[in-house]
Amino acid sequence: MRNILIISGLLLFGMLAVNVNKTAAHPWTASEKKVVNLERQYYKALEAQDQELMASILHENFVISSMKSTSYKDFDKEEFLATMPGQVITWQEIEHVKVNIKGNVAKSVVNIKMTKTYDGKDHSGDYEVYSIWVREDGKWLLLNRRIKLLNQA
Repeated sequence: MRNILIISGLLLFGMLAVNVNKTAAHPWTASEKKVVNLERQYYKALEAQDQELMASILHENFVISSMKSTSYKDFDKEEFLATMPGQVITWQEIEHVKVNIKGNVAKSVVNIKMTKTYDGKDHSGDYEVYSIWVREDGKWLLLNRRIKLLNQA
């Protein structure tokens, strides 16, 4: 019983440590928090195949591309939204989010693990996702996203 409590405590501590990316010495700014929350909304919309939510997050000039696959086509906003019904995510876990803001431009890096199929083909694995967000009229919008599959599950 004692071992179970110790292991449970270590697991809980580990989960909390993974989700805390900023310390008291460098807390998130309000703008950083907004971008981090938008990253979470993006993945929530992707998992739920919520095209309306996704459309509200994406800039009109949005482009998404793969950093590894030469066969992967770049998609603009309309094309990407059309692919959403073919993407089935059964599990995902954001491991790390880093945000760097200069004026009205934010760069983010997200490390995420997911179990996913796309058009019936397995695309599960660990991803590193690089994004550029722009602030227009006080609202952050996703302009560019580059996806790198680190290893396939």
